[in-house]
Amino acid sequence: MNSIDSTIEMLSRNVLLDIIKNFLFFREEMGSPTKAITRYMQYRAANKMVTRVIVNINPPEPPFNPPVSPLGKGGNKGGFGEFHKTKGLVWHWQGSGKTLTMLFAANKLFYDYSLANPSIFFIVDRDELEDQLYKEFNSLDIVTPEIIKSIDHLKNVISHDDYRGKRGVFITLIHKFRPEELKLLQKGLENISLKKETIMNRKNIIAFIDEGHRTQYGLLSIQMKAILKSAFFFALTGTPISKKGRDTYKDFSYPPEELYLDKYFITDSIKDGFTKKIVYQPRLEKEFHLKKELLEGFWEVELEELPEDIRDIIEEKVKQKLSPIKLFLENPKRIEAIAQDIAEHFKENVNDRFKAMVVAASRKACALYEEELKKLLPKEYIEVVMTYERDDERIILDRVAETKAAYGGKDIEDIRKEIVEKFKEEENPRILIVTDMLLTGFDAPILQTMYLDKPLKEHRLLQAIARTNRPYKGIKEAGLIVDYVGILKQFKKALEMYSEEDIAGAIYGYDSLINEFQNLIKEIQEIFRGLNFDYERDTLLKALEIITSVESNEKEFVENYRNLRKVFELLGTNEIRLEYFEIYKWISAVYTYYMKTVNQRPAYGEQVAKYYKKTIKCVHKSTEIDKIEKELPAISFDEHYLEALNEKVKSKKEKAADMLFTLNRFVIVERHQNPIYESLVDKVEKLLEMWKEKTKDYEKIYQEAVDIIQNANNLSARQKNLGFSDMQYSLLLSLEGKLGEKGELINEVRNLSSLLENQMFTGWLSQTTAKREIERGVRRFARKLKQQYDLSIDEMNELYHNLISSIENYGTS
Repeated sequence: MNSIDSTIEMLSRNVLLDIIKNFLFFREEMGSPTKAITRYMQYRAANKMVTRVIVNINPPEPPFNPPVSPLGKGGNKGGFGEFHKTKGLVWHWQGSGKTLTMLFAANKLFYDYSLANPSIFFIVDRDELEDQLYKEFNSLDIVTPEIIKSIDHLKNVISHDDYRGKRGVFITLIHKFRPEELKLLQKGLENISLKKETIMNRKNIIAFIDEGHRTQYGLLSIQMKAILKSAFFFALTGTPISKKGRDTYKDFSYPPEELYLDKYFITDSIKDGFTKKIVYQPRLEKEFHLKKELLEGFWEVELEELPEDIRDIIEEKVKQKLSPIKLFLENPKRIEAIAQDIAEHFKENVNDRFKAMVVAASRKACALYEEELKKLLPKEYIEVVMTYERDDERIILDRVAETKAAYGGKDIEDIRKEIVEKFKEEENPRILIVTDMLLTGFDAPILQTMYLDKPLKEHRLLQAIARTNRPYKGIKEAGLIVDYVGILKQFKKALEMYSEEDIAGAIYGYDSLINEFQNLIKEIQEIFRGLNFDYERDTLLKALEIITSVESNEKEFVENYRNLRKVFELLGTNEIRLEYFEIYKWISAVYTYYMKTVNQRPAYGEQVAKYYKKTIKCVHKSTEIDKIEKELPAISFDEHYLEALNEKVKSKKEKAADMLFTLNRFVIVERHQNPIYESLVDKVEKLLEMWKEKTKDYEKIYQEAVDIIQNANNLSARQKNLGFSDMQYSLLLSLEGKLGEKGELINEVRNLSSLLENQMFTGWLSQTTAKREIERGVRRFARKLKQQYDLSIDEMNELYHNLISSIENYGTS
C-alpha cells in the first residue's frame, strides 16, 4: 500500500475515530507534555490481537470472513482473527515500540463492552520491564495497573470473586515465583475448576508477554499457561527463537499456516526511520580476537538462556567448556590494550556527540575495564551497571564499596537506576560498562557505539546490538558495533537459527559505509554533471541555479549532502575520506553557498558545530569555504537592504539571486508575520517562476526584484506615517486591494479597529462568544461597504473573509 492510499485509509471515518478513541494519548516525557499516537504497525498489530480476542469470545454467524488488516499488511494471510485461534506472535524489530503496541491493545480490550470486564496480564522477566510498563501506563493516564508482588499477592488475585479472579490490568515479574509454588497453585485451581467457573476456565483473560525468552519455555511457562488455561496469549518479540526446546513459533503461533500474527522487521523499520541501520567494525583482529578453537567451542555450547528445568543439570558442564574463553577474555593485559583502543576511538569518534557502551565478558572483566578506562578518560565518564554477590572476587567487592561511597551509601539497585537515568538525560556518564544488564529492553537514543568484548549469538546478539539503533536528533547515521571478539565476522554463524531472509539488513559490515559514501558522492556529482568543480563564484552560482531551478534537485541535494556528512563523520580515520576529500570539500562549498544565499544562514550552526566536528575541522575551516563564509554578506532585509547589497555584491547575477531568495524567505515563507509581505506574494511568486526558466533573464529578474523591494520600502514608510498596527495596515491593504486607494478608507479602518478593540482580549480566538461578536461586527462593516461601493454579494463575502483573516492573524491580543 503506497503512502497516499495509507493516508486515505487512515482518514476514513472508522479508522480515524478508532485512532482518536483508542490510539491517541497525552503523556509526560522527560518532564514535558507530549502526544503519543500509534504508528501504523502498532495500530495494525494491536487491532489484530483485539480482533482475535473479540471474534473468539463472540463467534460470528457463518460464513465468517476475517476483516481486512488495517493500514497495510504485516502478517500471514488468514491470520486476522479466526475464531478458533487463541494465541499469536507479533514479531516487531527492536525499537519499533512493542510496549506501546501492547498498551494500545490492552486499553482497547479493557474497555470493550463485549469482554464484560476482562483480566489482562502483562508477564515480564526483568525488573526494568516491570518498572517501564508501570511508568508507561501512568504517563498515558489510562487504566492503572496492579503490580503482583509475591506469590501471596498472586493467590489473592486468583482467588478473588470466589476464584473467578480479579478484573483489571496486572503486571507480574514471573521470576518472583518458584516452580513448586506455582505447581501447588495450579493443583488447587484444577480441583476447584471441576465444580465452577474460575480464572482457569474463564475466557475473557488476556496475557501479553514481552521479550520473555526465558519465561516462554520450561516449567514456568507450562505452569503459567496451565493456571491461565483458557486465556489468550500474545507474545511480542523482536527476536523469536526457533530451535529444539525453545520455539517461539510453536508456543505462540500456528506453524506452518501462521508463523506470526503480525511482522514488522529490520528493513521496514529502517525505511520508515523508526530505527537506524547497524554497522560493525572489527578492531585489533590479529592481537585479541577469539582464537579459532575457542570460537568453535563457543558455537557448540548451548549457552544462551537455558530453560530452567535443565539449566542446573548442564550449567556446570557449560562452565567447564567456557572456562578457557573466560580466562582469555579476562586477561588483564588484553583488557588494558583494548581499553587503550576504546579510549582513543571514543575521544576521536564518539565523545561530545553520542554515548557508548562496553559489553565485557564477565563481571570481573567489567571491573577491570572500569579500572583501565578511568586511567585514560575522566572518571565521571565511566560507570558500571551489573549485579553483585557476596562471594564475588575482591576486585568486584572493592568497586561495590567505592560505588556506594560515591553515591552516599545508597542501595546498589537505586544506584543502578540513577546511573541509567543520568546516562539518558545528563552529560555524564558517557560510557556504561555491562556484561548482562541493559542488553535487552534498554532504550537510550544517545547510545551510538557498542564496544563488544563478549561472545554472543542468536537472539541475544540481535537484542544487544539493537541497543544502538534508535534515531537521535536527526544526526545519527547508524549504530556502530566495534567488535573485539570476532563474533560478527561470522555473522551468519552467530545467527544461524534465523533464515537469511529474516536477518537481511540486520547488520552491515564497515565496508557498507564506504560504499554508501561513494554512492552519495556519485549521486551528488550527477546533479552537477558538466560543471567545473572549482570555487569561482560564477561556478557556485551555476550550481545554485541547478539546485534551485528544479524542486526535486534541491530536495535530493540537501538530503544527500546531510547524509553524506553523517557518513563522513562515522568513517572516522578511514583512508576513503582522503581519497574523496577534494570532491567532498567542493560539495560542502556548494552547500555553504546554498545555505548562505537561499536560507541566508551559515552552513553550520551550534548543532552542526557540535555533531560534525570532522567536517568543520577538515572542510569548513579550509581556505576555500572559509572565504565563501566571509565574503557572502549577511544583509538585513530593511529599508537599507538595496544600498547594502550594492555595496557588498558586485555581480548583477549574484545580486539578482540574493534579492530573489531574500524575497522568497521573507515574503513567501514569512508572509503571515507582516501585512506588507502578504501584499507582495503574487509578485514574488512570478519572480520565482522567472528564475526556474531554462534561459534566465538576470537583468529582468534584477529589475523586477528592485521594484518589489522599493514597493515594500514604500509600504513600510506609509505604515509608519499612518501609525497603523499590523492588524490595521492589513485591513487597509485588504480594502484597497478590492476598492482601490481611497482616502476615506483610512478612517474606516480606524473606526473598525476602535470598535473591535474592547473585544480583543488575550485568547479571544479560543472563546466562541467573543469570536462570534467580532464576526458580527465585521459582517456589519462589510454590509455598509457593500451599499457604499455597490458591491455584489460575492464581492462582499470575499471582502468579509479577507478582513476576518487579517483580524485573526494580527489581532491576537
